[in-house]
Amino acid sequence: MIPARFRLLQLSTLGLVLGQALGLSMVSGNAFAQAAIGAKPSLPTAMSAQSLVGLEMPPQMVIAPKQAIPTNSAPSNLNGNGAANTGSAVDLIRLYQEAAFSDPVLNAARFNYQASKELYWQGLSLLLPQANAVPGGTRYYQHTAGNAPPGAATGSRVYDQKNYTVTLTQPVFNMAALEAFKQGDLNTKIADMRFYLAQQDLILRVSQAYFDALTSQDNVELFRNKKSLIQQQLEIAQAKFDTGLATIVDVNTAQAALDLANSQEIAAQADLIVKRGVLEQLTGRPVGPLRPLIKEAKIDGVLKDPRSKNKDSKGIPIADSVNPELPKGQTLDDWILQAEAANFSVLAGQLSVNLAESSFRASQALNYPSVNFVGTAGYNTSNGTSNTLTPAQTNIYNNTIALQMTIPLVSGGYNNSVIRQNAALLDAAKANFDNARRTAAQNTRAAFTGFYGGLASVKAYEAAERSSTSALESSKLGFQVGTLINIDVLIALDTVITTRSQLQQARYNTILNAIRLKAHAAALTDEDLISINTLLR
Repeated sequence: MIPARFRLLQLSTLGLVLGQALGLSMVSGNAFAQAAIGAKPSLPTAMSAQSLVGLEMPPQMVIAPKQAIPTNSAPSNLNGNGAANTGSAVDLIRLYQEAAFSDPVLNAARFNYQASKELYWQGLSLLLPQANAVPGGTRYYQHTAGNAPPGAATGSRVYDQKNYTVTLTQPVFNMAALEAFKQGDLNTKIADMRFYLAQQDLILRVSQAYFDALTSQDNVELFRNKKSLIQQQLEIAQAKFDTGLATIVDVNTAQAALDLANSQEIAAQADLIVKRGVLEQLTGRPVGPLRPLIKEAKIDGVLKDPRSKNKDSKGIPIADSVNPELPKGQTLDDWILQAEAANFSVLAGQLSVNLAESSFRASQALNYPSVNFVGTAGYNTSNGTSNTLTPAQTNIYNNTIALQMTIPLVSGGYNNSVIRQNAALLDAAKANFDNARRTAAQNTRAAFTGFYGGLASVKAYEAAERSSTSALESSKLGFQVGTLINIDVLIALDTVITTRSQLQQARYNTILNAIRLKAHAAALTDEDLISINTLLR
């Protein structure tokens, strides 16, 4: 059956703000089993190649009626407080739902999956009986003239012959056909892995596109607020210049900074259009404002059980905070072992090795004899013969049963060439499998260090934000009393804006690395999106 990790969201049971769900048709089969190599019980459960039996059909998605989204949210700004109404803002879950229904990449993977499932039946058909019928009919026109031998008849006549033959062939021993059946079964399992990868990839692409667009949305708001603050500083500098307490340099510096901030806002708005276009590509519709990340969100909890929730000071559910110290059973080595054993690309690589081994055995079978059971039933009827002009009705029945053996003798070197070719392809499959394991390990290592390193970076940026904000207030005071010039204030303001932008980027990257880490370990679920979605305002 389809693993629980890929069931579409059932939000009504979780009480989230959308209150809508997408359903997946469930089919028979074994569930994911815990990876056999190196995975600790505390790690997320993953699939093993042995437990995989495949899906009967891809999920069929049905969109439930959409409910109104609460209007108690606002985009992020310089101070972290919402000022604009974002009642029409969309969140991560809603975009994922829409993308799961309309994303062309996932839809193409779904249809390819359906096509690949037929390979099993095509391979099985080679081991089953084959029957053919050959009907026929002939009309003869015969004319005899001239000096006929004594006793021979002369003249013209017409007669018909009708016949049919039915042949039944049942393979008794055909190693090539048996390996073809195994290859069909392996191909369907590889299709399962590719479809799971496509589903997992959708979560990654939607999450990446969402936080990329959210970064651009934050930058627009940051530069807008930066312009407002610089405008205030310009007015202060102009007033001080008019009273002789400041120089024209202070005014010109503020005006230059305002012009630069204006160009930065224009560039950020253009970038936001592009980033929202990526979401439109996924969902098939224009996307408006996005729900921002809660300022108090505990992003270090995204690797925990997504059903474990708490509420912030405003009563908004957020994920529980956890100690950044690694819990037992979730060390880097544990995650790498899980990825090397359960990553979908690794499992597909292992199945590809098995497929190449079967192809090699099938090529060797080209030199083996094959045995078929053959039965025929024939019937022939005629109302005349070529030897007499007198009509004569004849009926002939032919039934045969035979055991036929075909022994390859000479193929002109073709069989040996195919054997060498498949031997090389087997070595290539083994090399690709080894590369898949190494790639999974490296990607897991990068995501793991990115997540826990990101947590440390977020804390450092939070401290830098507090320090830069204090420095800005001090600079404003120094400019007012005349100990600092206006450029000092502008530099401090630019530092605050840059720090807050980098802080938001670090938070988003940390969340994305958590998603990637679970994906590499084949442990990513739509419930992880639910957990992350609770961090959005």
